[in-house]
Amino acid sequence: MTTNGGRPKYSVRKALSLSFIQTFISLVFTFGGVVIVSHLLTPAEIGIYSIAAGLVALIQMLRDFGVSEFLIQEEKLDNQKIRTVFTINLLIAWSLGLALFAFSGAAGRFYGNSGVSDVLQVVSIVFVLLPFGAISQTLMKRELEFGKLLRIRLSENVIRSCTTVGLAYAGFSYMSMAWSSVVGIVVMVAGCAVWGWQYRVTGLSLLHWRRVLGFGSNRTIADIARQVGDQSANLVIGRMLGMAAAGLYSRGYGIVNMYGSTFVGAINGVAFPAFAREHRETGAAPQLFLRSLVYLTGISWPFFAAGILLAFPLIRVLFGSQWDAAVPLMRWLCAAAIVGTLTYQCNQFLVALGHVGAVTLIEVKYQLVRIGVTIVAAFYSVAAVAAVQVLVYVVATVLYYRRLRSYEPLSMGKCARALIPSMAVTMTTCIGPAVVASWPGLIQQHMIPALCGAVAAGCAGWLVGARIVRHPFLEEFRRAASRFPRCNRVLFG
Repeated sequence: MTTNGGRPKYSVRKALSLSFIQTFISLVFTFGGVVIVSHLLTPAEIGIYSIAAGLVALIQMLRDFGVSEFLIQEEKLDNQKIRTVFTINLLIAWSLGLALFAFSGAAGRFYGNSGVSDVLQVVSIVFVLLPFGAISQTLMKRELEFGKLLRIRLSENVIRSCTTVGLAYAGFSYMSMAWSSVVGIVVMVAGCAVWGWQYRVTGLSLLHWRRVLGFGSNRTIADIARQVGDQSANLVIGRMLGMAAAGLYSRGYGIVNMYGSTFVGAINGVAFPAFAREHRETGAAPQLFLRSLVYLTGISWPFFAAGILLAFPLIRVLFGSQWDAAVPLMRWLCAAAIVGTLTYQCNQFLVALGHVGAVTLIEVKYQLVRIGVTIVAAFYSVAAVAAVQVLVYVVATVLYYRRLRSYEPLSMGKCARALIPSMAVTMTTCIGPAVVASWPGLIQQHMIPALCGAVAAGCAGWLVGARIVRHPFLEEFRRAASRFPRCNRVLFG
């Protein structure tokens, strides 16, 4: 599994490149599937699945029990520890799958919709199958084996997306997404057996259960708090404002969530094992975190800022006029994501360095704030729920960076100075979209050409701004473009 004296086969840069390839292709299929399904299903149908998915996400945190991160951050790993993790994960997952099936009826009655119950019963199958692939994937991630992970995840994503669209077209309504999640897990387990066979678990054990449960209990509390907070908006809206409102919120959050699960997910999938490795081998994890933060904000801030300006044409072109009410929600949620970008990797960084307890405390604090303000806002409107998410991420940023400042490279002053190029690039990116959005009647009369022009102008503005301020991400972009000489000459001269 390792070469060169135990160092991973793949460098962080190569692992990140492979992760981005997987992300880009997955984004095409996922985004395409969302667009098609949004035209085939109503807001109420999307809302039913969103409520069930929110409940499943909460239970999923219990299923993992922090074992994935235990395997990645553990300094010395042996077969007995791996078998212990697999055994604990198997027992928890099967217990939760059975509980989910048993209590699905109660969830349907609570929301006054049997569809929620139907989705939960089908998705409970996922919990039975997931442990047989999850541990193998975690071990591959620890070794930065992103070539194998690329094949597995792409196969899963492509087949799941195609299944969702096919079943929705065939009339399966919200159940199309439930059944496609089961199909995706089957493909993932099969992929691990084919491409990751050397990372398979060869037996059961409970030898190190105290050590695993000690780490997992702290991590699980933090993960549960995060998931309860993340899903609180959908769950509260569905209960207090109805399924249609939950569907609108889900679609307004859709582009933000898709970006987070794809682009940010690609970075985080590499960042956590990279932080852990740097901490073990060089002690330079804080410097790596700061560099990663600069890269992430250099892309995320311009993306979300442009999303605020172009929310109306994006929603209308991608999803149709039935989703127009999601436009103000998307604007607020993009604004929240701009602030939230600062915290995306804080959790993983601190866990990689062994500060699980600190992460748990921070997550519990700011997620309690999220739940409280979300419930209060739901008494007013779904737009108010979206708006208060900005406040939530301000609180999270303050809490996390108070903890990070104990590392000298991550002092507030150094972080602020490092982010100046990202701020500048965000402003140059927004010039073109702002002109298009403010041009009287342009979007209403020529929506698709105007949207395409705004996106092209935004990309050009990003490139110009990055060259002017010499944004560090530009060097990575230049290195990627160098593989395509003609493209490199056009972009960089």
